[in-house]
Amino acid sequence: MVQSCLRRWRGAGAAAVLLSALLAVLLTTETPLPARDDAKAAALPRDLAKVPTDAVFLISGRVADLWNSEVAKPVRAKLAKEIEEGTRAFERSFGLPLEKVERLTMVMMDVRGPAEPLLFLRTTEAYNRDKLIAAGEEAKEEKYKGQTFYVRGKNLAVYPLDDRSLVYSNADGLRGLIDHPAPKTEGNLDAALRLAAGKHSLVQAVNVTAFNEAVGAQLPGEVEPFKPLLEARYATLTVDVGAETRADVKLVFANEKDAKAGLKPARDGLDLARAGLERGVDELGKEKEMASTVELLKQVQTSLKAAKIEQDGKTLQASALLKVDVAHVGVLLAQSVQKVRQAAARTQSSNNLKQIAIALHNYNDTYGHLPPQATYDKNGKPMLSWRVMILPFVEGQDLYKEFHLEEPWDSEHNKKLLAKMPKLYATPSDEKTLKDHTTPYQGFFGKGAFFEGKKTLSIPGDFPDGTSNTIMIVEAAKAVPWSKPDDIVYDAAKPLPKLSRPGAGGFLASMCDGSVRFLSDKITEKTMRNAITRNDGNPLGDDF
Repeated sequence: MVQSCLRRWRGAGAAAVLLSALLAVLLTTETPLPARDDAKAAALPRDLAKVPTDAVFLISGRVADLWNSEVAKPVRAKLAKEIEEGTRAFERSFGLPLEKVERLTMVMMDVRGPAEPLLFLRTTEAYNRDKLIAAGEEAKEEKYKGQTFYVRGKNLAVYPLDDRSLVYSNADGLRGLIDHPAPKTEGNLDAALRLAAGKHSLVQAVNVTAFNEAVGAQLPGEVEPFKPLLEARYATLTVDVGAETRADVKLVFANEKDAKAGLKPARDGLDLARAGLERGVDELGKEKEMASTVELLKQVQTSLKAAKIEQDGKTLQASALLKVDVAHVGVLLAQSVQKVRQAAARTQSSNNLKQIAIALHNYNDTYGHLPPQATYDKNGKPMLSWRVMILPFVEGQDLYKEFHLEEPWDSEHNKKLLAKMPKLYATPSDEKTLKDHTTPYQGFFGKGAFFEGKKTLSIPGDFPDGTSNTIMIVEAAKAVPWSKPDDIVYDAAKPLPKLSRPGAGGFLASMCDGSVRFLSDKITEKTMRNAITRNDGNPLGDDF
């Protein structure tokens, strides 16, 4: 959860900022938020006052408002399980519930190096310092140049500022913040911080000067027509929701001349954003499962078409209004999130199967045969899974060496290694498998199948039906302990086991040639049996 919060910012530009603003509308609250109720510089709360105003990028959102909003209710109902898991993970990492976070601000100091972002957090009320700092694990206190922060594990450290404000990053990030000198003059992000201190649902800002100095010379030639936009000092975006949802974007230059030079490129960029969104809507419209996402994007598309970029002195600005049924948007958003998650999980699982297939082929090339379904003791009792045998071929050589190969998977020693299951073996759509050290990736085990007990097979000799026609490993519906020699028993005289999860419509399978396919539940039993069996001489059906 923490690492997902600390994703690095890798882009900028007025058109991208405007488009992200309009998409962000769909994630904001329904409560009317006065767009001009901005705090004064002298009144900045401690979390924002600590933000370096010469940073490259920031994005700040009012988390508690969003959490309690009307748009969040249908989303929380639709994705109850996923949200519950996420909120628990958030509380474990940060030491407080999500609804107690008034504002969360992510800041990037640089876009060139591997430095982690800084997360500035303000709570809705005074927090329990000891509970928050420990957050369920031992925290090591560190004194640095008169300041105190606490390091938890390898990747997270927390720096209390006052009884409602904290900063999260890794230890190096916090030391860098403490070392960072305050700008001698007003920084380019000062205006954005004042906006963030107000009542806006979301504020996003880019220090264009700093971005240009860092990577402007490295940008590809395609951005040359938009180079005048890089002469801006900074860009801000605010989103406010009421009877009409409003998004405002401003690009502020050092003088009117530079602003005028940037007007045409900004309008051209907006046109490109419109065209890109139109292409996206057309492409997604071809996929039935993306219907809810398309509906959302069409509403954004309508607002984007009406948006205009105008010059006001040193500033280029644009506004967009979006009229939607917020509760309906929440339901559509929930559906869209589910579809995106499912697609991402399927892609990851497909990649996992691909890597496992490559490992099995490399094992075959190294030893002249595939691994058996399990290792066996002298009495013929299975001990360790083939998944242990291929560890050296999935960057798990050190873990492989830890196993006592002459002992079963659940011996006192080997059972301790369950917790070291490679992430490659976990189910992408269910984090519980990683926690439980179980895997869905299994082969068929039986006469004529990919595994035949102690018998070792080789590719391609033992696969006369063709490696592209024979199933190697599948993503099964039931997960098993990863080091346990447990696979899908196949018997030509018995019913086929159920493989896909409810609502999945099918399952993923890697073929013996290393390719990965999604196999529909609608495939006939005869075709499935032909695909499972490697040497029956029967061709696959037309429904495969």
